[in-house]
Amino acid sequence: MKTICTAASAALMTFALASTALASDPLKVWMRYGDNEKNVLDQITKDFTAKTGVEIDLFLANTDFETRLARAAVGGSLPDVVVNDATAMGQMLDMGILKEVDRSAVQGGDQLYDVAWQSVQAQDGKFYGVPTSAQAFAVFIRKDWREKLGYDVPKTWDELAELAKAFTEKDPDGNGKADTYGYVMPVSATRGYASWFLSDLIWQAGGDFLAKKDNGYTSSLATPEVEKAVSFARDMICNGYAQPSAITATTGDATPVFSSGQAGIYRSGPYHLAPFSKEPGRDKIEVIAPPAGPAGQAELAEGEAAFITVSSTQDDAARQFIEYLISAEGQQTGMAVGIDSSPIVRLPVNKTVNVAEIQPDKAWATYADLYGKSGHYFPRVPNWKPIRQLTADGFNKILSDCSSDIAAGLAATDETVNVELANQGVKAD
Repeated sequence: MKTICTAASAALMTFALASTALASDPLKVWMRYGDNEKNVLDQITKDFTAKTGVEIDLFLANTDFETRLARAAVGGSLPDVVVNDATAMGQMLDMGILKEVDRSAVQGGDQLYDVAWQSVQAQDGKFYGVPTSAQAFAVFIRKDWREKLGYDVPKTWDELAELAKAFTEKDPDGNGKADTYGYVMPVSATRGYASWFLSDLIWQAGGDFLAKKDNGYTSSLATPEVEKAVSFARDMICNGYAQPSAITATTGDATPVFSSGQAGIYRSGPYHLAPFSKEPGRDKIEVIAPPAGPAGQAELAEGEAAFITVSSTQDDAARQFIEYLISAEGQQTGMAVGIDSSPIVRLPVNKTVNVAEIQPDKAWATYADLYGKSGHYFPRVPNWKPIRQLTADGFNKILSDCSSDIAAGLAATDETVNVELANQGVKAD
């Protein structure tokens, strides 16, 4: 297998707590967030500067973050710190822009969940970032609709499908029109959304994206378990229980379908608690564990992490900033309690921070419980992004044709994924 990130591994970053002079230049920090999170980030940077004297030059971008980062790498204008999705680590390693992290020397690092640390551990066993936030996925349901129609909270796939059917056919909003849908499904191939959405179902069915072997991975989609998961999703679409735009929908397209009252079931993260509490209203919604599939309960775990770039000359200031982000104080501020802002810490990665004591909405505890008990991260290959896109392309093609051979489609997707695994040097013999 090839050795990943030889350029980055040569630049070991030691997070030893040392007494050094503060940097005279502002610490340049790029974060993959937008205007919705700006208020909480302003508070964090203000508090950090007051505590340390280190000024922060903060840049936020969301939709084109990866493109901007690539341009900065080519142009020699990288920031000191990047806060990005943990799943983007492989792509940044391929670019050779990350310094290695000595996990044992991160102040407060021993207070972080092991499962969170695993999200920034590369195929070579080394760490190249520090986890700052985590999240799992639960299911939002229109409680008022469910109770009006006389259904219990769904606990299995069959019950979920039955409720989606009722929301589609039984006029839950009472307006006398056939204008509601059951399950909002963002299964576009764009940016890998179909793969992202189907991940829960695949694990709940007992399947997986990749099979781990001693010397690498092989794609493992052409199995009866994965076929069950894809079949369940396609039945939702082909029976008309999903919104009509499901095949081309990203989360940006799908979220308004739920919030505006057009549909009654939506799988999403805790970041939607605040906006959904306003519209359609907290009294109208409930947050439940994803209904169990044939193999039980499972859901995607994701998160963000902080990375120091190889070109940074401000390792001490960068270390201080990252250690503040993962501290109990930084985690609590990042949860945006009392701040008119979306949080940057969905679930704390610091074990000393109890989300149930900080967030007044009990649904946060539901998310925390799911993350700790049944959360799954995507496989830790050198670069998951192209594999996510390839699987999304394959899934979207199958879901778009109600009469296609699912098993054959999965087998074809396995072939393309195995080629990518070979390109990354991690294809098992």
